[in-house]
Amino acid sequence: MVDKVSKGHRLVMENREQIALTGVKKVQSFDPKEIVLETELGILSIKGEQLGIKLLNLEEGKIDLQGHVGALIYQRNTNGGSRQGLMNRIFR
Repeated sequence: MVDKVSKGHRLVMENREQIALTGVKKVQSFDPKEIVLETELGILSIKGEQLGIKLLNLEEGKIDLQGHVGALIYQRNTNGGSRQGLMNRIFR
């Protein structure tokens, strides 16, 4: 079995109609108005109209999307919850 090697996260958008992403771990949800992805840098919500997936290769962490993009939103990393935040504040 070959281990996955993290290659980072990259997002390239052309004319707010095509997006090529790397560093994608999982598609959490998908519909024509919103696509939610788990990436190397956290959860990414892509909102718009007539959104569709042109290419999906989770082994390589790649996805290509098309549609009319209205917003790209990265959610705060909530791994560890508030406890992790507290520990980070104490040991700064």
